[in-house]
Amino acid sequence: MPTKAKSSATTSAAPAKEHNNPLGDKLNGAMALFCGGKFKEAQTALTALLAEAREVSDYGMVHTVRATLTTIEARLAKAGEGKELPEMVATLHLNKQESEAALEVLEKALKADGSNAHLHFLKATALAQLDKSDEAAEALKNAIAIDPELKVLFRLERDFDGVRYDSVFAAFERD
Repeated sequence: MPTKAKSSATTSAAPAKEHNNPLGDKLNGAMALFCGGKFKEAQTALTALLAEAREVSDYGMVHTVRATLTTIEARLAKAGEGKELPEMVATLHLNKQESEAALEVLEKALKADGSNAHLHFLKATALAQLDKSDEAAEALKNAIAIDPELKVLFRLERDFDGVRYDSVFAAFERD
């Protein structure tokens, strides 16, 4: 009859590594709030964490936090009497080349939240679709002032191709 191997509870000779990841700890705390359905509190914690992650150039953390914030915004919007996020509505209009309709949505949303970089970027995109270079560059400047990472998105966004080489966009291409 074969004998079972005995499991031994031996302890490792190497000392346990200390956990020293303050951003990870903050993310865990925010995610606990999120999973507990405390979306507003999680949003506040994640917004603060986003600033810290950007400050130390932890782009993986930035990506994770932004994705989670987007999820929270969608859940809050769904809970808020079925209101759709203006970013989503404007993006749908832009995808259908309905620039004027997108601008209507964006102007209203920017009056409510002028510090939203994504709204400014979408406004710049709509204006670029309409070949309004000066106004598009101004909206893009506002977006990048709030979130410098949007400069990369500008360089990739095909809706700017028609105006990209206008002199008003030169500064955005250089850096």
